[in-house]
Amino acid sequence: MITSFKSLILLCFCVATFAVFQRFRRQRARSALVTQHGCKGVSQYPHKDRWGADLARLRKEAQKEGKFTALYEKHFATYGKTWQENFYGLKVINSIQWENFQEAGTSLAPYLSRAMGANKYAKPFLGKGITTTDGAEWKYARNLITPTFARAELSDISRLVGFVDKLIELIPRDGSTVDMQPLIHRMFFDITTDFVFGKSMNSLDSDTQSDIERFSTAFDRALAGVGQRRLAGNLSGIRFMFDADWKQAYQVVHAYVDERVRVALEATSSDNRNTAMSKDNSSPTRYILLDEMAKQICDPVALRYQILAVFTPGRDTTAILVSNVLFHLARNPQIWADLRETALALDPATLTFESLKSLKNFQHVIFETLRLQGPSGRVVRRVERDIVLPRGGGPDGQAPILVEKGTMLDLNLSCLHLDRDIWGEDVHVFRPARWRGSKRPLWEFVPFYGGSRICPANQQVLTQACYTLVRLVREWRRIDNRDPVQEYVEEKRMTTQSRNGIKVAFLHD
Repeated sequence: MITSFKSLILLCFCVATFAVFQRFRRQRARSALVTQHGCKGVSQYPHKDRWGADLARLRKEAQKEGKFTALYEKHFATYGKTWQENFYGLKVINSIQWENFQEAGTSLAPYLSRAMGANKYAKPFLGKGITTTDGAEWKYARNLITPTFARAELSDISRLVGFVDKLIELIPRDGSTVDMQPLIHRMFFDITTDFVFGKSMNSLDSDTQSDIERFSTAFDRALAGVGQRRLAGNLSGIRFMFDADWKQAYQVVHAYVDERVRVALEATSSDNRNTAMSKDNSSPTRYILLDEMAKQICDPVALRYQILAVFTPGRDTTAILVSNVLFHLARNPQIWADLRETALALDPATLTFESLKSLKNFQHVIFETLRLQGPSGRVVRRVERDIVLPRGGGPDGQAPILVEKGTMLDLNLSCLHLDRDIWGEDVHVFRPARWRGSKRPLWEFVPFYGGSRICPANQQVLTQACYTLVRLVREWRRIDNRDPVQEYVEEKRMTTQSRNGIKVAFLHD
């Protein structure tokens, strides 16, 4: 008995000694990094409680008021371009210094993970896909998806024509008010289902298709649930413990995708592949994402999540971009007139990926919209080993800072694009002319992030948005704002869109 007790004491002593030694070694290594790089302290948010609940409450209220980005702007102006907070016990480094974005997106990328970001809060809905994984799993997903957006078929915009034709048919021609946001969402929902599944849901054809409405509503609810859980942080498990609606919503989405996955897997079975090989395959076949991925992934659940990783941004990103462009053009009629003059000189039947990229004034309007309201407001990563960021330390924020393992790095894209030192004092003014005659910024403008983690569909987004705008400005002489609220009010889900919709009128005179 005494021997056992002594052994236990000895074991505890050894464990404690080892822990102290490990801590000493870790602190020594950190001190060496600080000395080597000249690191200095980072500005701290003055919390009123030890858990950071005060700041979380401020953000919750700001989100309700549609002023989430404005609150972050205020804090960056007050505490510096890089500052630290406590988010329910987690250290968080917030930054808008482009040098930190560049370092995080390139040399430091292997040491940053989504472990406490998208994966944690979106896993029940989105599972393991390119947007929620790291390391080997992420490389596998990216190698599956990236070639899709490099194929020549995506340079051919012919498949967009019919969808934009349907959209134009639904726009009133008598000058009455229309909310373009839901219409544009429906159009890109159709485009995305056509591209991913090989068959469009044709939601623009009817307002009374209950299955489409059920799926779309469930998808919106599932996305909103992810956003709510991110905002709640470590308390999300408690706050949403009994949220059965969210589970029901993403199960509706899963059921829709699973049925199409089942069909695709059956079609690519060995018997079917052998039959297909015996047929004359000299004629070109259409590229369908699900069918191609089904040839490489046999697990239906894994295939579901890989498809959702493409479908989710495809459904929302371009729709929100085009809607936001119309929001600004309705408040800037002269810019619409300038675009129309360019568009009328074009032959829509001959438009190509290359010719759309050459339309500088359209590109400038799109870039300026992305600067003011990008598809993703923040990039959040967990630091998996001690790293050094090049900016954020000292009184002027220009010295390097040490970021310890386990810290969350929150790179705020929205506020980077509103940095007066980069964009001038008129950062909140929609002014596409700021892009004229200047080289496009690199890490100062990253609406799709950058480095190896850049959105693989970014060129597809820009092409589809530009084509849609060319068709619209050719069709109508002018666009009028019909929203009594002039400013942009945010509605945050996983993405950010206009809470008030895009209420406009299209006119011929």
